Amino acid sequence: MKKGIAFVWLTFILFGAFAQQRPHYSQYLQNMSVINPAVTGLNSGADLRLGMRTQWQGLKDAPKTGYVTFSAPISFGGDMASYRSSDLGVTEPETKDDMVDYTASRPHHSFGAVFLNDRTGPLNRLTANLTYAYHLAIGDVTNLSFGIGVGVNRIGINAQSLVFDEADDPVVGTSAEINKYTPDLNAGIYFYGSSFYIGGSMQQIIHNKFSFDGEFSVGKEVAHYFATAGYKFWINNDFSFTPSFMLKIVAPLPKTFDLNVKFAYQDTFWVGGGYRKNDAFFGNIGFNIARVVGIGYAFDYTTSELSTVSSGSHELTLRVLF
Repeated sequence: MKKGIAFVWLTFILFGAFAQQRPHYSQYLQNMSVINPAVTGLNSGADLRLGMRTQWQGLKDAPKTGYVTFSAPISFGGDMASYRSSDLGVTEPETKDDMVDYTASRPHHSFGAVFLNDRTGPLNRLTANLTYAYHLAIGDVTNLSFGIGVGVNRIGINAQSLVFDEADDPVVGTSAEINKYTPDLNAGIYFYGSSFYIGGSMQQIIHNKFSFDGEFSVGKEVAHYFATAGYKFWINNDFSFTPSFMLKIVAPLPKTFDLNVKFAYQDTFWVGGGYRKNDAFFGNIGFNIARVVGIGYAFDYTTSELSTVSSGSHELTLRVLF
């Protein structure tokens, strides 16, 4: 077997059939859209978020991830056409006193988009999804939403970075990059109120198979299941404490989880941290400016065997709420 084919096959085994194929996120609380389409249009106004993550800093060809998400609540048809913009989506209470005025959003449709680029060595995955969610009012202060994301994946291999025993190997020919396009489908559900959320989602519902030549089948996608929950406790009128968790199931790997805690002053400044099973401890910090711009940063301290070659992971997020 040629070195190039062997390397591609090994890479897909390490990062495909027997590993989590979707990126890690230490700041998923700042952008739940990357794991659950049901949060599309949850907040009042149009919502733009960006993120960059460098995994396992110091390790050659380690994953690097970037993403952009956008969503907005929409009113059209029937009674929805008469809604005010303030009726659609919710605004997180800044203080305990704000909880008194919190009301559930009116039932509404929401549309959005998710663009994700994840590079690991010569492998590059680009995902583009259009998302839709319907938010239903359950009582005076709670909502239930259902969401779906539909799009396309482009899996590419940078052939110039591979070494072959034979020149002009037929697997790559004269192309600098090999690209394969596959459909992508995700779905989720989200139950939320002024002080809590409970969500569940499934990514990569379609189990696409990959083959970069006619002879070798190098891997396939597997479903990723996520369960999330969190509850905000008020220490006093201005300070809050929010414990949360995320459970991840990716067969055939053992179940794993993230435990998180967040301390916040109003909706202006927050600091927190967490633990990802068999992977890392992480801390994060962030602030909002006039509820319009939010910036967050997280650092992961690796606890797995990769700690001998990695100095940790960095993640930066930006949010703009229109």
